[in-house]
Amino acid sequence: MKRALIAGLATAALILTGCSEIDQKAKVEKVYAGKKDARPADDARFGGDRKKWEAALAERSKGQNEYLRTGAAKS
Repeated sequence: MKRALIAGLATAALILTGCSEIDQKAKVEKVYAGKKDARPADDARFGGDRKKWEAALAERSKGQNEYLRTGAAKS
């Protein structure tokens, strides 16, 4: 009987311990003080033209395609 009571109290203590979660939110809201991220198309080469940037990206990726580089591409 005593063992069952001790086991019950230990189980209750373990269960109640799980209910005491510590708040993980920041106490103070921090403001990002870094530089603003620039878009890839805002580079001087593209002048903010996204289509021009996408075309350059597609052209560059052709050089990374082994089928196109070796001439083994199926038409």
